[in-house]
Amino acid sequence: MTALEQSRQFGTAECVTWRGRIFEALPTLAEDLANGFVYIAKRHGNAAGNTWLRRNTQDLVDPGHIYRRFAPIASDLERGATSLQRLEPTTIQGIQSACRWLASIEQRLTVGGLNASHDDDALVSYAEAQARAAEDERQKLIGSISDYNRRRRFGLLPPALPEVTPLGETLSQQVRDYQEHLARSRNALSPMMPCVPLLAVFRWHYRPPMSLSVANHMALKAARRRAAAHGIEAPPRRLDESVQLAKLTCSQWWRRKLRRTAGRRLEQVQREAHRVHKRAGIYCSDMTVERRRSQKVRNRALLETLEAINQDGQVYTLAELAELGLANPDHRRAELMLRINDTEAESRRLGHIGMFYTITTPSRFHPVLSRNTRRNRKYDGSTPREAQQYLQALWAKARAKLAREGLRVYGIRVVEPHHDGTPHWHLLLWMQPGAEARVTEILREYAEAESPEELLDRWGHKTTARFDVEKIDYTKGTAAGYVAKYISKNINGEQFARDGVEGDHQDRYGHDLSESAPRIEAWATTWGIRQFQFQGLPSVTVWREVRRLTEQQEEQLRQWEEATRPTPQAAAQFTEIRQAANAGQWDQFLRLMGGPNTPRRDQPIKPWRVTRMDTQRDEFSHATGEVDQGLEARGRYGETVQTTWGLVVNDGRGRQAEYLTRLFRWEIRPRHQRAEGQGAGAPWTCVNNCTGVDITPRQPSPEVLAEQVQRFEAWRQSEEVRAIEEDAAFEAREVRAAARRLFQPPPPPAQEECFPPELC
Repeated sequence: MTALEQSRQFGTAECVTWRGRIFEALPTLAEDLANGFVYIAKRHGNAAGNTWLRRNTQDLVDPGHIYRRFAPIASDLERGATSLQRLEPTTIQGIQSACRWLASIEQRLTVGGLNASHDDDALVSYAEAQARAAEDERQKLIGSISDYNRRRRFGLLPPALPEVTPLGETLSQQVRDYQEHLARSRNALSPMMPCVPLLAVFRWHYRPPMSLSVANHMALKAARRRAAAHGIEAPPRRLDESVQLAKLTCSQWWRRKLRRTAGRRLEQVQREAHRVHKRAGIYCSDMTVERRRSQKVRNRALLETLEAINQDGQVYTLAELAELGLANPDHRRAELMLRINDTEAESRRLGHIGMFYTITTPSRFHPVLSRNTRRNRKYDGSTPREAQQYLQALWAKARAKLAREGLRVYGIRVVEPHHDGTPHWHLLLWMQPGAEARVTEILREYAEAESPEELLDRWGHKTTARFDVEKIDYTKGTAAGYVAKYISKNINGEQFARDGVEGDHQDRYGHDLSESAPRIEAWATTWGIRQFQFQGLPSVTVWREVRRLTEQQEEQLRQWEEATRPTPQAAAQFTEIRQAANAGQWDQFLRLMGGPNTPRRDQPIKPWRVTRMDTQRDEFSHATGEVDQGLEARGRYGETVQTTWGLVVNDGRGRQAEYLTRLFRWEIRPRHQRAEGQGAGAPWTCVNNCTGVDITPRQPSPEVLAEQVQRFEAWRQSEEVRAIEEDAAFEAREVRAAARRLFQPPPPPAQEECFPPELC
């Protein structure tokens, strides 16, 4: 006999019915709850069992409902809930713990109205719906402003209601007092008594017309609230309101944000479900790896459908151009190793020493224990991104203290994940001889400041779990050899295995580097973590821009110098730096740029960034009716586009010379597009090109805009507008009802009844 059948033997029929409603609401937990009830009822009676059941089932949710709702990850959620139950001392406490976790999962995996576990097609459709809803809200406000201005022209706007302080102690009393005040007040549109002169009653006030900026401002506020409801960070407020609104009404912007938010929440749920560790999905879950693989396939397919053509007639697909740049992992790894090797060569020439530091986060950031992959009871639910922010804040404080004490360091920082996805840092730093003790002390102080009790083992000895240091011994190997494996592991897993080193092709957990690299890349992309960053070294942008001018561009460079006439000192310095860069001599480039830790303002070359111009852009917008007489190129959302065109060389005497490095002008077009002249001509337009009235929209001041918004919102909340909206809603309901009656099929003809029945 099951526990449910045994529970029906206790109490009256009303008790059995009451317990049955509880068991029906929680079918997945019904058997376990019935077991608990039967256990209590046998020892303490039916009343005690009912009390126990009522007290322990108040906040429970049915796990089966959540498993069905998030079917793609149902098995992972079930495993996670089961492991949480085993951590508690009693069954009911385990059930409550698992239900609390599942309830939080249901809340986090619901991004607005989107189920984060659905496929990408559903996400794309949902993003389009959100962008369309934000645009519809804007159009609705524009229509309201048109109605407001029409009523203003005819003098039908009611006067502003005087500010009244409602009387009453409670909120309901204040509302009733305000309603009575509105009922007693005279309607501003109703005529006065014939004996009262109109000029003695009406007071004329100028009401300025509402502008489009009012609708944009109110629509932006509503769109930002919509983004906040989805847990999405809205565009920065420092941008123009038109740019912010353009982003919030763009389906592609919503698609990117929703993909990022849903991916991070799904991955965090997998970590909490105990599915990310060295005995399951190492570094990140299998679902995240598959999502990243699908994303790369989509990107590759898109790049294959587009091609670029330059002024010389050379045509390449974007996929081919991507393989030539740093998107190619082999090129990226080669550049990193070159910079590290040559930085080490320059440091040895200067007599500096190298130190290798490893900094790890406290235990509260790790969901599992490293030694046995069991759940960590100290884990507080932090994400890898939050752990990365913790390490960034730690390094910022340490770097500030080093600067205050005049200790200057330079090198590279490598971020890689533990097996459970929690990041840790490797720092390869060079410094002056004799400074290593103080630098190590400062870094250790900040790394071990939080929870120092975790650093002691069972015998009371201090461990290196949080902070480890190793001095570079050039008799055993180079500094680049210390980080070569980390660089390879975090890019593509390809490296030259060292002779005589067993397991050099594997990571510390015994996994092959070629298999671990895609998982680490998916982990870094999902959480938005920058894997490599150099400290105290020249701008790599200058290095890459200089290397654009190869031997094939000698003639173009000569023509540029003849046209711009740079100073001899600037030309000589640029030539020297260009030769070092094209020869792949980063150490020589570092020396010519001023050496390590040279401030950017003191470096001889800086990137040349200018605002892109577009002389072929149509000044008149057929969508908004606006006229833009500027020549600045606009991005997709209307923002001014700035790009790097070349380099600015300082000759050391306050004079500068610009060098153009972007010699090719590329045009992006769909692949296999018909040649020019073979396709259809440009569509004819009836736009008058004559000079007319200046209709450039005027942007009101913040004070005027705030006053207009306040007056417009007060009008929209008036009784008149409310009555109009109620009439419109009633009319819409009548129309829908009439449509249903019109298209409703006729009822079948009724059969005539016979009496008496036996005659039928």
